[in-house]
Amino acid sequence: MHDDEAAARARQRGLVRRGYDAVSEAYRDDEGQSGGAQDAGRYAGWAEELAGWLRPGARVLDLGCGAGIPATRELTDRGLQVIGVDFSAAQLHRARRLVPEARLVQADMATVQFSAASLDAVVSFYAVIHLPLADQRALLPRIRGWLRPGGYLLALVGAAYWTGTEPYLGADMFWDHADTGAYLRWCREARLTPQWHRFIPEGNSGHTLILATAS
Repeated sequence: MHDDEAAARARQRGLVRRGYDAVSEAYRDDEGQSGGAQDAGRYAGWAEELAGWLRPGARVLDLGCGAGIPATRELTDRGLQVIGVDFSAAQLHRARRLVPEARLVQADMATVQFSAASLDAVVSFYAVIHLPLADQRALLPRIRGWLRPGGYLLALVGAAYWTGTEPYLGADMFWDHADTGAYLRWCREARLTPQWHRFIPEGNSGHTLILATAS
């Protein structure tokens, strides 16, 4: 049963990877504007906040960096050393052109590994929610291991339970959301202490932005 569940989760992640390979430019153009109706301007504010908590040149991991815009670029523009991880070849092909200052790695965030205590911060915007919930929960202790004590996690996650596979910009896409309380609990269990959380409205629904520190 465990192997069957792991294989099912891998298939869901594979659907997301193929989806972003297909819709990369429809999802976000080279200026960072989103066909998915996200407000690209909010990323600058999030990057500015994070940079204010970090020393110049701090190492930041952007999980699910996509084409590198706007988040990876906003972070590098603020003097941070950014590692971008994404499993979509199409997205990373664009990211290498759009954010040449970043170090980019093609990998699945559900399995990628980094050295212990090697990062000052980890960010993930609109990306963790494409993992099945079991993979999301398992990711948090791994993030804690990568962070130096006192390091930051800034992640945009679900606000209410919902899961689905739906057409998105011309390709099938998978999402899995827990509610805010579950994410805060999972952070604490992983020794990531929540500092604040904010509701980020999106049309008739929204997401939760969480800041947590490695304890």
